[in-house]
Amino acid sequence: MKLTNRYGQNFLVNESIVDKFIENSSITSHDSIYEIGTGNGILTKHLCEKAKSVVSSEIDSNLYNSSLTKLSKYSNLTLLNIDGFNYEGKFDIFVSSLPYSESERFIYWLINQKFKNATVILQKEFTDKLISAINRDSYRSISVVSQYCLDIKPIETIPPSAFHPPPKINSTLAVIKSRNTLTNNEILIIKKLFSFRRKQLGSILNLLNQHESIVSYCSDNFDLSKRIHEFPPAIIVSLVKSLNVE
Repeated sequence: MKLTNRYGQNFLVNESIVDKFIENSSITSHDSIYEIGTGNGILTKHLCEKAKSVVSSEIDSNLYNSSLTKLSKYSNLTLLNIDGFNYEGKFDIFVSSLPYSESERFIYWLINQKFKNATVILQKEFTDKLISAINRDSYRSISVVSQYCLDIKPIETIPPSAFHPPPKINSTLAVIKSRNTLTNNEILIIKKLFSFRRKQLGSILNLLNQHESIVSYCSDNFDLSKRIHEFPPAIIVSLVKSLNVE
């Protein structure tokens, strides 16, 4: 199979990992599935055997055309040759073994979707960042967004040998459920707060030109001497909702 470097393709080839992936997806015969990245079809065929319907998107035209032939026997499968994040259909369960370069884009896309659960393979280092505890260097704005909006449960570390070609780093199989939502503006404010990571909250409020009444409210409800990475996600979101930032 010819690989396209610009898509960062590493195909899952380990059947035991595939079995664990499908098992943890908790698919029933009533579920509609959406998959980003048909790839070599190793997951797609199992999805079709379990679910009511499957939509699988593939941005690589060569892989898409190959899948049209390889997976033609599955009448409950719809294949799309698109950027998967542009799909606007409804689904119960999301699955994907994503290119690592799309991981952050995936998280911000997923929090805007309605779904029962998602089963994904992500770069282990990125997964660790998503679930990072406060006061760690890995605790970033995306940690806050993901922990507030999603329930992320790592299932298993996957070695490079499970893929072809093998990546240079470990991956993680994870199950994700939806929790809360944030507006795009709230996400932008969280990112802005973390751009002042080394400053105390009181200094950040001044830099953001917050009205005196907002500063007064924050001083009564938040420790202004702390830095943003010292607050847990729920407190940061509470802070964000009190600010006036354009």
